[in-house]
Amino acid sequence: MATLQLDGDVSIREFLKALASADSPHGTVSASAVAGAMGTSLLIMVAELPTTRSDSIDERRALVQASTALSDLQEQLFETIETETAVKLFAARNMPQASEAQRSKREAAIQLALRTAADVPLEVVRLCALGLKHAQTVAESSCRASGSGVELALALLRVGLAGARSNLETRLSSLTDPVYTKSVVEEIAHLAEEAAIAVRAAELSVQAPPA
Repeated sequence: MATLQLDGDVSIREFLKALASADSPHGTVSASAVAGAMGTSLLIMVAELPTTRSDSIDERRALVQASTALSDLQEQLFETIETETAVKLFAARNMPQASEAQRSKREAAIQLALRTAADVPLEVVRLCALGLKHAQTVAESSCRASGSGVELALALLRVGLAGARSNLETRLSSLTDPVYTKSVVEEIAHLAEEAAIAVRAAELSVQAPPA
């Protein structure tokens, strides 16, 4: 049996072992990204099934477009797993602080590192929300027999979004730039609302028709 890979070097088994380690660089954000990537995989699988909802050309075209977009989205989720921000934050916190000028420079470096670290879960939130919008397309055009796959994909993407959002909101409390913080809070609220609308529409599409 072929080994499942997160990328060219790390298998699913190795990633899960690393995730369980207290010394691992991977945490909530990486786990959220993996959950989102698993959801996109299921949607791609459903989109590439040979039959659609009514076997129309428009449905096939919509599913092909969704599959292509989801494949690109999945690659971006994998990239967030590989992004390392802890090293930059560690280096900033270990800068000299003997003088006022050094302390000011250190604090600026820390804030920059914290903002860079916050950008990672924010990107996961964005990608999972976009995945849920594509899920609506897949749900509306795919055959009803694939409904369970779509429902699981929705659950995984929602978990990915929620996990990344929770991590991001925790990080925002350490930032001192009110303009940036306010813009992020507003963006995640907007993304969460759009995602919820897409989920409701997708769930309605995969529900069994009344007898």
